[in-house]
Amino acid sequence: MLSKISFEIPIVFCADGKFIPHAMTTMLSVLKTNQDYNFQFYLLGNALGESQKNAITKTVESFGSSFEFIKLDDEVFENFPIPHHFSKANYYRLLIPELIPFAKKAIYMDADIIAVSSLREFLKFDLKDKVLAAVVDPIYKWKTELGMKDSATYFNSGVMLINLDLWKKMDITNRSFEFVHNHPDKIRFVDQCALNGVIDGDYLELTPKFNQQAILYREGFDFDETTWTSEQLKEAVDSPILIHFTGPSKPWEYNSHHPRKAEYWKVQKDSPFKMNFPEGMTRADHIKRLFPVSLKKNLKNWFSLNRG
Repeated sequence: MLSKISFEIPIVFCADGKFIPHAMTTMLSVLKTNQDYNFQFYLLGNALGESQKNAITKTVESFGSSFEFIKLDDEVFENFPIPHHFSKANYYRLLIPELIPFAKKAIYMDADIIAVSSLREFLKFDLKDKVLAAVVDPIYKWKTELGMKDSATYFNSGVMLINLDLWKKMDITNRSFEFVHNHPDKIRFVDQCALNGVIDGDYLELTPKFNQQAILYREGFDFDETTWTSEQLKEAVDSPILIHFTGPSKPWEYNSHHPRKAEYWKVQKDSPFKMNFPEGMTRADHIKRLFPVSLKKNLKNWFSLNRG
């Protein structure tokens, strides 16, 4: 067996209880699509049961990689605004540079992401004087509210390559905390708004294949205001590196209409937290799925003929 290459950059996740199994699925997708590397995974959370921890550790180690859980106290974020479908766990990522002090860089990923291609390109980026690299979030239209300059772009914080030393030097954590406390009414997307308000466009912009957001599948959406070329958009749809199931609808929910949700289930079936059915699926829904469309049509025709 060939020895694996050590992936130089640790990968960090932040999740509360209900998202921990999904973070496991994201880790598993990374491991499956990057089997020539071994990884250091870190999970920041407020709690992790011993059985969960053992299951994650065993799965990760079976691929020759490592896992560590770092416990946080939610009281740190007691008065932070939690709009929409978010949770306090979204703010945990603001602490990454303080909790992973031994590395120069770290990759942060949300727990609603599936890796479908190699992450090796992340190793090639030189952040130089940039505190992070990320992909634009094209749905955000309130830059003026955050005090951002007109030329700045607003990034999605669900995937970030972080320059840990520069982050600490620029005191991004404390400045982001201050931004939240000073402007709670301007926080629409939790930590993401705070980071964008503080960094104000001074980051390395990645192409959308590094964080394929759900908006790419919305018909009629105008991408002209982004810096993305038509070639980059096509690449993001056809050959993404990370599929990010942004928005309130998630691939593990029965009513999700995301066109790539099968990618999630293809990985999830091998997770120690395997789900047999999507969340929100009723008994009636399950019965409907047991019968193929052709059989339903034949039964309908049969009943129609017999009534006649």
